[in-house]
Amino acid sequence: MLVVVTLVSFLVNIYSIGYMAGDRDIRRYFAMLGFFTFSMLGIVAASNLLIVFIFWELVGFSSYMLIGHWKEKPEAADAAKRAFILNRVGDAGFIVGLMILWTHTGTFNIQELDSIAPDVSWRTAASLGIFCGIIGKSAQFPLSAWLPDAMEGPTPVSALIHAATMVAAGVFLLARVHFIFSPIVLDVVAVIGCITALMGALSALAQNDIKKILAYSTISQLGLMFTSLGAGAPEAAILHLFTHAFFKACLFLAAGSVIHSLHQAQHQSHITFDVQDIRNLGGLKARLPYTFMMFVVSGASLAGIPFFSGFLSKDAILTSVFAWNGGITWRWLILVCCFCVSFITVLYTFRLIWTVFFGQERSTTNLSVVEPPPVMRAPMAILAAASIWLVASVNPFDFSGWVYNGLASGKQFHIGSISVISAVWILLALLTAYITRDRSINAPLMQSGFYLNDIYKKLIEMPAFKTAEVTAQMDRKWIDGILHLSAYVQLLVAHVTGWIDRAIVDGVVDDAADMAKGIGSFIRTFQSGKIQLYVFWASFAIIIFIIWTLL
Repeated sequence: MLVVVTLVSFLVNIYSIGYMAGDRDIRRYFAMLGFFTFSMLGIVAASNLLIVFIFWELVGFSSYMLIGHWKEKPEAADAAKRAFILNRVGDAGFIVGLMILWTHTGTFNIQELDSIAPDVSWRTAASLGIFCGIIGKSAQFPLSAWLPDAMEGPTPVSALIHAATMVAAGVFLLARVHFIFSPIVLDVVAVIGCITALMGALSALAQNDIKKILAYSTISQLGLMFTSLGAGAPEAAILHLFTHAFFKACLFLAAGSVIHSLHQAQHQSHITFDVQDIRNLGGLKARLPYTFMMFVVSGASLAGIPFFSGFLSKDAILTSVFAWNGGITWRWLILVCCFCVSFITVLYTFRLIWTVFFGQERSTTNLSVVEPPPVMRAPMAILAAASIWLVASVNPFDFSGWVYNGLASGKQFHIGSISVISAVWILLALLTAYITRDRSINAPLMQSGFYLNDIYKKLIEMPAFKTAEVTAQMDRKWIDGILHLSAYVQLLVAHVTGWIDRAIVDGVVDDAADMAKGIGSFIRTFQSGKIQLYVFWASFAIIIFIIWTLL
């Protein structure tokens, strides 16, 4: 994971030099891109779940900043807020899971937790809480609505989120703490992963936005990883995470190359249309041959074509799910669903490449389209090279190699059957995709991502915003009103006490002083040393005495 995160992040940074050239907030962009990578590396390197949770939140904050990088676009700002809110919903469960772990074990150290004797009663509750956080971060059902909207951010950010950070964090953490999850929760993980994989694949099949097709594709592939994790094969999930990081990053960068080249051509020709809508594109193979090759190589790996890395990692997942079945049970539905997802993946991948590069030219006819600069082409070439089978194994039909050593059970079946079945299945899917290449699916349910976004707008976003408005009004009208009233009362009391001090207290004191001064001045006349005053007071006293005697 350290290799995946650092390599993909490095290539995305190099690619961004060309893609983001001229952006007015480019310093903030690269600062947050580096912080994003730092946060993900913290998750990978931390050996303590509390430290993991701290970096977990930093990854969420980084994605919020990068998805909303073009904050002047209302769609980007809304998408950033949606991603942040839905991830906080999942992280609330993560916190509860950590509390349960601490209550029963007294430690967050992953190695120490691994050595503690299992207790299903608390493991089920703790693993469900942690899984809630993982669902939000890795965009699994039912918290998957934020990931397609996150495409409003810059395309290199989308590549980083879908390949090496953010959504990869959930799969990595679940594989790392797999021992905590009880068998019941692992079944839940497999079912959630299966539902997510199928819904994501069907949604990708009906999309027309080039980046949203890849976004729903990521949701679908993550669902396959979760299915493998629920089937008790975290190694297979990590193998697919490893291969997926390279070919999905290459696909996003290649899509960014198409968008960048068409934007440049639009700027020169003063022609305006939505360059991300594949219905406006077509015939770009001759104009963007290098980008076309990158798209084909990485797309072939996504579709699981033999001799590419995606074939091996999907083969490992299918083998692990088959070995997990063990009999005729509901788990066979999971295996069938995984094969259906693989089939649909070929359909939407072929549709995307055919429409953009082979289809009839539409809005691009009068544009002078040229390849992007070398600083953008070089990262795509490295990622495309990492999409062939040698990145995972020497044998193009055996996933046992550098990353994964295979299953103890089902190994012979894998060599004899699963690879052949997968290859035949993929070829059949390719034939179907070619036959239906000019058809489009007009299904509102699939185009809207099964209305998850609308549901969460009403159930989570709108209540959250309404609560924010109410609390803001409470703060302005009630809390601030009480504070202002208290201040005004104190000011009035201060004025009254000031007047009392000046008029009454100081008045009494001043009058007493004046009275004492007057009495003193009067008494001093009795012994002033002046004969006239002595005669006056003596005469006055005699007169008073005579009056008093006569009365």
